Amino acid sequence: METPEFYPREPQKLWSYFHHLTQLPRPSKREEKVREFILLEAHKYGHPTHVDNVGNIIVYVPGSPGYENHETVIIQNHMDMVTDATPDRVINFLTDPIITLREGEWIKADRTTLGADNGIGCAAALALMSDSSITHPPLELLFTVDEETGLKGAWGVEGEKLTGKKMLNLDTEEWGSFYIGCAGGIDYEFKRKVLMIPSQIEGSFYKLKVGGLLGGHSGIDIHEQRGNAVKFLMEWLNALPVGSFELVEWRGGKAHNIIPRDAFALVKLSSEEVAHGVKFKLLERWKSFLPQNDQSLFLSVEKLETSYEEVIDPQHLRRIQDFLLAFPHGAHAYDLSSSRELVSLSNNLAISLLVKGQFYLQSSLRFFDRGECIGLENQITSLARGFDMDFIKNGEYPSWKPVRENKLLDLVSEKYESLYNHKAKITAIHAGLECGILREKIGPIDVVSFGPTIMGAHSPQERVNIHSVGTFWHLLLEVLKSL
Repeated sequence: METPEFYPREPQKLWSYFHHLTQLPRPSKREEKVREFILLEAHKYGHPTHVDNVGNIIVYVPGSPGYENHETVIIQNHMDMVTDATPDRVINFLTDPIITLREGEWIKADRTTLGADNGIGCAAALALMSDSSITHPPLELLFTVDEETGLKGAWGVEGEKLTGKKMLNLDTEEWGSFYIGCAGGIDYEFKRKVLMIPSQIEGSFYKLKVGGLLGGHSGIDIHEQRGNAVKFLMEWLNALPVGSFELVEWRGGKAHNIIPRDAFALVKLSSEEVAHGVKFKLLERWKSFLPQNDQSLFLSVEKLETSYEEVIDPQHLRRIQDFLLAFPHGAHAYDLSSSRELVSLSNNLAISLLVKGQFYLQSSLRFFDRGECIGLENQITSLARGFDMDFIKNGEYPSWKPVRENKLLDLVSEKYESLYNHKAKITAIHAGLECGILREKIGPIDVVSFGPTIMGAHSPQERVNIHSVGTFWHLLLEVLKSL
């Protein structure tokens, strides 16, 4: 497939494959098109493949001449991407391609997520298996599914199908940093039925909207104290005078790993001025502490032509509001032993719906130490019991605790320093990588994760730095040549 004129020329195969991936739908749980493409490419170049019961792929690539008997290396990426768009961008992520743009030294998308997370890593793996001129040991290219909704593909990997004892994960987003640890995570869901009653007050119906926030990755960006649209919406409703409004519904949030960027409520107001009266004070207060890059927050009040006969019972609404106002969101602890600002414990209030008498909330906890997380778990489950919520725990996955006695790390660091004349950062990341699960599946293996610079992952601001893709590719080739 021809790449657009504005795409970088080198590394040519990597950029060509990345562009092809942007043209294929690959939301979590719907990776069939990209899986078909990877398998066709593997068979075109004569490489054996294995597809497991959940849809993960292993492509077996023999070592290049002289490297046939070297130790096998696993290269791991995930096929799926987070799908999010700005409210003004109409797109069907199940059928429509991503429209890419160039902005200086960055490739980005037209008001949607780009899928560089983890499309660049997948493109690198595809480039490796299609280029016989590259020097490398035998490779097991592992492409997993459904990473973004809780690393579910990694749980289905058949460890016995992998023989490598060294693994390169290409799913990190800060060039020059090598990750040797990542957070574990737990998702919780909370539900409760809410009483609907006939409307009692005189007035008109309005849509109250909180928008314009950055949102972002609930692991990588959680320390920046970006605004949470659901939290702000609850504060707005809480500031309205008692008896001045009735609620029909609210909706906010997109996915468990995205900080909510926008949310709205459908309400009946006794007067439009009621909502405007507190709006400006709230905006002034919130903008006084939001980070500089998150100052595009807006609140809007839109009159609706539609009317609704039933609204939420005020006493039930009060209980739900109080639950969300008290519910924890943000960074809760930091790793003080780290040389950088590294969150060790957080919770993302991710999605909240109150629709047709049904309340729903999804939250996502992240942790390095499982024991440290128990106190925060107790806090949210105690809140749930106190507010009569039904709740379940979903999708727990282990952290990958840093191991510095790692020969693969030594090699990658040495190559980086010799190529670029400065030391790499050795660190961990407060986001979920599949490495912890895969180490449990495969057994003791040396693992290092690295990648190019990707900003704004999990948001429509996602973009990948062009220069860092080239240096990332060069390092990958030098490492493989040395293994």
